[in-house]
Amino acid sequence: VSKHDRDLCAVDAEGRFTSKVPPLQGIKVKETDKLVITMLKDLGCLQQHGNIVHSYPFCYRSETPLIYKAVPSWFVNVESIKSRLLAHNTQTSWVPAFVKEKRFHN
Repeated sequence: VSKHDRDLCAVDAEGRFTSKVPPLQGIKVKETDKLVITMLKDLGCLQQHGNIVHSYPFCYRSETPLIYKAVPSWFVNVESIKSRLLAHNTQTSWVPAFVKEKRFHN
């Protein structure tokens, strides 16, 4: 893995493993739990197996389990352009007007 590797995640937009994990390719992540345990056991890499009761994130609309997925992202160094942003803020017509002073004034 390098700093410039853009394809780190082995899970596609549908929540299925990609060709980066051939034995699991095409299978939804949450459907592979038992298979992964079996694979680790067969490889002699399973240290311990058990169940832990804990809360898990679910989509509030579809009530399906969510997964945390690495995706490419970018960030703006706002501090380096803060003075320009504040100058342009004075020239912007905000709707509703109170947003200018209450939300973006500093």
